[in-house]
Amino acid sequence: MSQFEITLGEDERVQIVRLMPDAHWLWLAKGWVDFKATWRYGMLIGLVPVVVAWVMTLVLWQADMLGFLPAVCGGFALVGPILAIGCYEISRLRVLGQPITLRAIFRPRIVSPGQVAIVAFVLMLILMVWARLASFLYAFASSAREPAMHLDFLDFALQTPEGLIMVTIGTVVGGALATIGYVVSVVSIPLAANRPVDAMTAMLVSVIAVSRNKGAMASFAFNIAMLVALSLATGFVGLIIVFPWLGHATYHCYQAITGETVQKAA
Repeated sequence: MSQFEITLGEDERVQIVRLMPDAHWLWLAKGWVDFKATWRYGMLIGLVPVVVAWVMTLVLWQADMLGFLPAVCGGFALVGPILAIGCYEISRLRVLGQPITLRAIFRPRIVSPGQVAIVAFVLMLILMVWARLASFLYAFASSAREPAMHLDFLDFALQTPEGLIMVTIGTVVGGALATIGYVVSVVSIPLAANRPVDAMTAMLVSVIAVSRNKGAMASFAFNIAMLVALSLATGFVGLIIVFPWLGHATYHCYQAITGETVQKAA
């Protein structure tokens, strides 16, 4: 297990540890232990993306724009790391053996809040690009037809040449943007929440961490995608459990990949 050191500031350094390709299973296992121990708080956090998804679906339905629902679902991959900060705090407090309260979850300790906000802004920019591209693809593919309602959209997307092209290109482009978002945020957000670091350095650390652990991080991303996809198939309800579980797992990913154990309170 080799290490690579990055300087965060005058007196701050972070180690990037090279892990085994199957390390993601341990992160998921630890994340599940955290969820089971604090499931009431976790499900409360998980309810947030579920309600947001239901509201967005209702808005799209009312506007006869359900064709944009796949793009909205894809946006979870980009905004998820921000919404999961409360889960990171729960896992941090459990490592410290400190009590967990609603105040601690909804007002989590963030060492570099401004830098977390910058990373969040970058993710929102990626989301806006994805929304614009999805809108363009939808408009271009459906120029000869108006697949407004849900069943019409599925018929259009899966049974017409234009729809299949739209789905294929949209999947590739959405997957590429989601990958970029994952690479720059999976370590940077918990790092900026726990250490004094600027946003650019935090994102660089995240990129290096992923590049030095391609097997483990790719497997982790695949598990995240599959679990989220299963949750979406349940009408988003599954996110009540899956979202906090993955949030806890991401914190343990951050801990393992930076070689950190217990983060002492500032």
